Amino acid sequence: MNMFLADKTLEEILPQSILSTPMVSIRVNDTLCEAASLLPHHLETLTDSLVATSDDIPVGIVGGIEVLDNILKNQTADFLDKTKIGDSMSRKIVIMSPKDKFSELIKRWSQTRRAFAIIPNQYYGYSVISARKILEVGTTFQVNSTISDIPRKKIVTFHKEDTVRQIIQRMFDNNTRKLVLDGTCSFINDRIIIQKLVREFECLRNGQDFLAMSGDIFSLEQVKNTPDDITITDACKIMQDMKSPYLKSQNNIISPWDMVFALASANLS
Repeated sequence: MNMFLADKTLEEILPQSILSTPMVSIRVNDTLCEAASLLPHHLETLTDSLVATSDDIPVGIVGGIEVLDNILKNQTADFLDKTKIGDSMSRKIVIMSPKDKFSELIKRWSQTRRAFAIIPNQYYGYSVISARKILEVGTTFQVNSTISDIPRKKIVTFHKEDTVRQIIQRMFDNNTRKLVLDGTCSFINDRIIIQKLVREFECLRNGQDFLAMSGDIFSLEQVKNTPDDITITDACKIMQDMKSPYLKSQNNIISPWDMVFALASANLS
């Protein structure tokens, strides 16, 4: 009899840690600059995004998408300081229960195009499930299918002479948070861009034209090269040890988002 991970509940696939990652919140009246200053510490971690709250009730999400989208629209010096979280957050917040099936989480994430959800916990607060959190599932269960079974996708690239605006726009055009530097194993992501925005461009306060800068201002991360025949479980273990999880096989490039869907279709029988 076939048994798929997707048919298990969230508490079954994360038996020890489903509520172990508390959400990081920001108030709707805080500014987008405050969110941008926090995000480099959380993007690509177990928390990944910030939860916007009003009177301690979750009402939205702020992540790399919201910050980058807003500076594309307006990069004036005081924009990030004047823009409130409530005016810039995504309202597509996914709230799950430990009793919900993994398949339901996948369905909701497919609809929002965002691997982020919160679950009420025993402390009258909320815990987070992110794509990085789901990597734990691949190490808890032995999944012997290989990464060669993951559907191939186009590797989206950029050039060092591309402007920051062009790089960010390419991310949005291709629904990706990562771009590979053409002809290399180096890549850029939303965390790298926002970290530069905050630490060296002072959330645009210094008046420099951040979006017109070329891509060579960034220090890039490295893709991990892996053979096609490693198992999903082994790939999850490798990704867990990476600051910015991203694998490249002979025929594909694989992010935590891809691994989430590979795990959901995994047959344990």
